[in-house]
Amino acid sequence: MKKLSETVFKRLNGYMNKESRPLERDIFNYYFNDGNADNILNSLKQFQNDDGGFGNGIEPDFKLIESSPMATSIGLKYLSSIDYSEKAEEILCRAVEYLEKTFDSKRNGWYSVSKKVNEYPHASWWEYKEDINMTVIDYSWGNPTAELIGYLYRYKKHLKNIDIESLIKYAIDKLNSHTEFKSEHEIYCYIRLYNALDEDFSNQLVDKLELAIKQLINTNESEWENYVPTPLRFIEFDSKNYFGIDSELLNKELDYLIDKLNEYGKISPTWEWDRYLSEWEKAKKDWTGIRTLETLLILLKFDRIELGQVIRHY
Repeated sequence: MKKLSETVFKRLNGYMNKESRPLERDIFNYYFNDGNADNILNSLKQFQNDDGGFGNGIEPDFKLIESSPMATSIGLKYLSSIDYSEKAEEILCRAVEYLEKTFDSKRNGWYSVSKKVNEYPHASWWEYKEDINMTVIDYSWGNPTAELIGYLYRYKKHLKNIDIESLIKYAIDKLNSHTEFKSEHEIYCYIRLYNALDEDFSNQLVDKLELAIKQLINTNESEWENYVPTPLRFIEFDSKNYFGIDSELLNKELDYLIDKLNEYGKISPTWEWDRYLSEWEKAKKDWTGIRTLETLLILLKFDRIELGQVIRHY
């Protein structure tokens, strides 16, 4: 079994601290260099707006300054791993308030972004389409709604208006009504919902998540250079259920990622924009930091890094 060597990790340590955004740098240092959770919270606050939602390019593929449910789902994903302090509680409370205010009762959820996204540089798939009054992302109800429901269930003590248990039942029924699955991103969101729920709820998702992953997963290593749903994309850092993904397949991708880090010293995005090309260069740099961090965390999860120090936050 391959492991990332201490020598290569030290180079990556330097890369993350010099080249990545402050947010990813602080998350990296929290897990690997005995960093402080307050540093992550301070970085997250730079992306939170006065209305409590997140924006300001926290998702590098759209530079919308105003808050959006999609950007807020990303902020809450980061926040959920360090949600135990008063400072975290304050950020959470404001984010929950934003989500309650923007909840769309007709959709029984949220649209990912508003039409204002078009006023800022963005990837083509984030273009707000006037003819359908949403982006193409929003064809998949669960992205980001399923994930947001999970966070609201986790932080339900802050809720004032939303009936979260009814929403959970709706999300479960919606997933279970499908026999064919086309969006891996929606399934990623459902997996985050699954991880947030108690067993009475989460057990109702298992069979369909296994079916969805079986339909969507790309097991062909020669295609992993492309923008495809590789096996490890269905595994979260806090995942306990791997939904039937074969351990040999997971190990194959872990070896693949170690080889990439050994060769390139980072993990670059497998996609690109077709316009706003100067802004794409900035977004690409941000994404490289994010993808490299995600890779290091999944290697940490599976004990694939040779480290000379003790990891405190794991």
